[in-house]
Amino acid sequence: MVRPMPRPARRLAVLVLCAVVLLQPWAGVAGARVEAAPRPHAPAAPGARAALPAAAGVLMEVSTGEVLESTNPHVQHQPASLDKLMTLYLTLQAMRAGRLTPDSNVTVSTEAWRIGRVPGSSRMFLNVGDTVTVRQLLEGLMVSSGNDAAEALAETVGGSAERFVEEMNATAARLGMHDTHFVTPHGLPAPGEHVSASDMAVLARQILLEFPEATRYSSPQYESYGGIRQANWNNLVFRDPRVDGLKTGHTEESGYSIVATARVGDLRLVAVVLGAPTVPRRTALAEGMLTTGFAHYTVVAVPWQTVVPASLRVYGGSLHAVPLQPARPVTVLVPRGSRGEFEVTEQITARPFAPVERGQQVGMLTLRRNGQVVQSVPLLAASAVERTGLLGRLWGAISYAAASLLHRHPVTSRGTYSPPS
Repeated sequence: MVRPMPRPARRLAVLVLCAVVLLQPWAGVAGARVEAAPRPHAPAAPGARAALPAAAGVLMEVSTGEVLESTNPHVQHQPASLDKLMTLYLTLQAMRAGRLTPDSNVTVSTEAWRIGRVPGSSRMFLNVGDTVTVRQLLEGLMVSSGNDAAEALAETVGGSAERFVEEMNATAARLGMHDTHFVTPHGLPAPGEHVSASDMAVLARQILLEFPEATRYSSPQYESYGGIRQANWNNLVFRDPRVDGLKTGHTEESGYSIVATARVGDLRLVAVVLGAPTVPRRTALAEGMLTTGFAHYTVVAVPWQTVVPASLRVYGGSLHAVPLQPARPVTVLVPRGSRGEFEVTEQITARPFAPVERGQQVGMLTLRRNGQVVQSVPLLAASAVERTGLLGRLWGAISYAAASLLHRHPVTSRGTYSPPS
């Protein structure tokens, strides 16, 4: 005969059995809960930071446009505040065209104020109805990275932010920025907006070539408006006396980016870094490229007038010849301590008849190294030539015909130049 289990023992056995049952993975039992394994491509949790694209970089020499170093130059990145470089460029163009001056007054709109109040938005602290000059807006745009300043400039230059963005994209296409599409004038995150390191170098070079004075807006260490003093977001202007611009950018999605320019003597470089994970990493990459460029390269002015003709014979005018001048300095980039030979080609594109306007393009000067074009500079008329009377023009036509028969006016002239070692 089996003796019954004492009551306390029976209670303990029941509890143990229940625990065993509850802890079993009864996947096959109806109503049982099973925790699914994480999906390989499950969306990130709210607030989690997405993986950044591979960091990209370009080092470019400004006068020639030669790329000295590049990493992932055409990988597309969100621009963040690098958008403001195009906003700067279009504003400077409007000033050159006479549509604006640095002292033109702008009234701050509600939308510009609102853009500055978006959470996380950098701003120059504009208020609705403020009257501010274009000069102040440009300083706020480049130093304190004001999104409100960008919106105010876009409305002023384009009539509206939407029309201004259309102009931004049209200009990017004209400059050959094929990896770029703008959506805003300020760079707050927007779907479909992207740039590349190569395109940012192209844009920065264009700004510096057309508007060398642009660095006056990007080089100050501090900017003040409304009693609020803000430091330049570009920490390189504090660290490196060679650096005088241009722009930084950062969002959680884009990482830390910079388009920096620096000058030593006649050598000006642009260093672009996109998508760095931290500010120190961005700083190290940009400074490293600039230091390498200045250590290994130099710019040499080419005495092109000693190689090809420096004047153009003109017929039927008040002058027999017009001196030529390049649209910008004619320089070549050479590795330090090396010696090379450059072919200099002068191509005359204008007919040699008066009238000729001062500044009129009459030809093109092209420099090649090992058959590759390294510099192309328009040739301009350095003075005006008025047209003479009927007899003078007739004699000019006869003289030109005779000279052409004797091949005295070649359209193309060539020579070589070797920089001193």
